[in-house]
Amino acid sequence: MVAEMAGEIKEKVQVGEKSLMATKPQTSIKSGVWEEALLEELLYLIAHIAHSEQHLLEIEAEIGEPTLAALIDGLRILRKNIGQILLDYAGLRSEGGGGEFRGGAENLWCTIKHLSMALVHCDENIEKIIRRIDDQKAINSLKVLYDARRILRETLMNLVLYIPKTVDLTQVNEVRCREDLCIEDENLVEQPSKESKEKD
Repeated sequence: MVAEMAGEIKEKVQVGEKSLMATKPQTSIKSGVWEEALLEELLYLIAHIAHSEQHLLEIEAEIGEPTLAALIDGLRILRKNIGQILLDYAGLRSEGGGGEFRGGAENLWCTIKHLSMALVHCDENIEKIIRRIDDQKAINSLKVLYDARRILRETLMNLVLYIPKTVDLTQVNEVRCREDLCIEDENLVEQPSKESKEKD
């Protein structure tokens, strides 16, 4: 019985990642196929960049010296830039300029980032268990993880596609999330003033 169930699960796995990603969020609001596909790919891009930062930090922790700090910081800024694209296409950015915090738009950023990373971790756990699927415990664990993956993905897609259209996020002002996303200050290069030039 266990062997048969294991075989069935392996067959489902062989269908590939596309079949796993085919489940759409349970909502009556429809979005364009192109828009949804783009946002989902951006979520994965952000998650994998964040995981790359994490792995480099693990290496640095082992070395005990900030030898990879420049690479880590570069990836962090890249992830933030990709995050801006995600928020733009999701319609989460409110109009405004400069380095000012734009309101509730960015308050979902930390949640989106962590959920996308959790989705990748869920996939990695599924892959690990599949390699040793030889008992009922493994099969039960896979069922839980598949369900977790579905919920994580549906939550993410709802956050970027539907929640912004139905929930007023402008009443929330989460400073911690703001710092994680804002990139304007990091991209500004201080220019010498006219007075300092004259003195030189």
